[in-house]
Amino acid sequence: MRIFGKTAAVSITLAGGLVLAGCGSGGGGTSPGTTASETSNAGTGGSQSAVPGAAADIGKGKTVAFLLPENTVTRWEQQDGPAFVEAMKKFAPGAEVKLYNALGDPATQLAQAKTALTAGASVLVVIPTDTAAAAAIVTEAHNEKVPVISYSRLIKGDVDYFIGKDSVEVGRDQGQWLADNTKDGDNIAILNGSPDDSNAHLFNEGYMSVLQPLFDAKKRTMVGDLWVDKYDPAKAQAAMEQLLTKNHNNIQGVLAANDGIAGGAVAALREVGLDGKVSAITGLDATLAGVQRILQGTQGMSILQPIHEFGAGAAELTAMLLQGQTPPATFFSLTTDNGVAKVPTHAVKIMPITKDNVMAPVDGGLFTKDELCKGIAAGTGPC
Repeated sequence: MRIFGKTAAVSITLAGGLVLAGCGSGGGGTSPGTTASETSNAGTGGSQSAVPGAAADIGKGKTVAFLLPENTVTRWEQQDGPAFVEAMKKFAPGAEVKLYNALGDPATQLAQAKTALTAGASVLVVIPTDTAAAAAIVTEAHNEKVPVISYSRLIKGDVDYFIGKDSVEVGRDQGQWLADNTKDGDNIAILNGSPDDSNAHLFNEGYMSVLQPLFDAKKRTMVGDLWVDKYDPAKAQAAMEQLLTKNHNNIQGVLAANDGIAGGAVAALREVGLDGKVSAITGLDATLAGVQRILQGTQGMSILQPIHEFGAGAAELTAMLLQGQTPPATFFSLTTDNGVAKVPTHAVKIMPITKDNVMAPVDGGLFTKDELCKGIAAGTGPC
């Protein structure tokens, strides 16, 4: 554990997607090139400070860098960044938060980390673009005696802490839902997440623990097992088109690793007139587009990750580090082995979303009912 700090706080402008936000300003911009394929509004409310009435000078004169991986998965800029900034107002209102976006390039993310460290960052919170390559960020930070919090995706290095979820459980929930909503003899396509994301491999471990026995027993047939780089919906659509052609459109279920991939799969199904007819499709993130597809019957499920709890957990831990405190063991619910270290982990609970509980993301502040129902036929679900 390395709990040290630097005090210089300066504004930086960096090519390749830097967003600046002062913690007291409530700001949170969007870097160039943001896409709108899987959008939802920031859900930043509801978290409560573990230090009621936290002194305004907690974090004063210190800077925290929050490194985002890319903008293909839109939750990072639209939900996670704003949620962290908002939570920092509660836990360390004196600190300045700077958000960087690597736009999918691990080298850019490393350069941004170095820039942040040179500028005096006291803590790095990192959503790695590449979980293996990001180990270099940890090394650079530790050379400066700066702690690193891995956020949502676990860095494969000697990282100090992890704010995340049980990704194997996510996969098990996806796999079990797909097993329960397909029947003997059905053909299943597997569209995995990005191969450079450690979470994608843990998702795979989870859903294959459910599906592989069905494949082995010939109760289901796996007709494709493809990985979708950067969770890109366009690449997911191309992969699904390939599988549909190869299997003469004879596919009854799709294990899609997240909502962006599910959206690409649905687009491919639409091209051959099967959207809605093939609806046993999984997802993750409970994006606005994903939950709308659930309402419309073109996607079967997603999984809600309460983003404000991710933000609150990361901010609470950051505040402890800024004050030179050793986080108590009770703050962590488990340790996660990343192959290099057993990382203390603050895990956020997940919730499967189906037609039966589509209002849960609304209740959690991810988007409003009006946004959910926009373009949805009246009388559909809660609309």
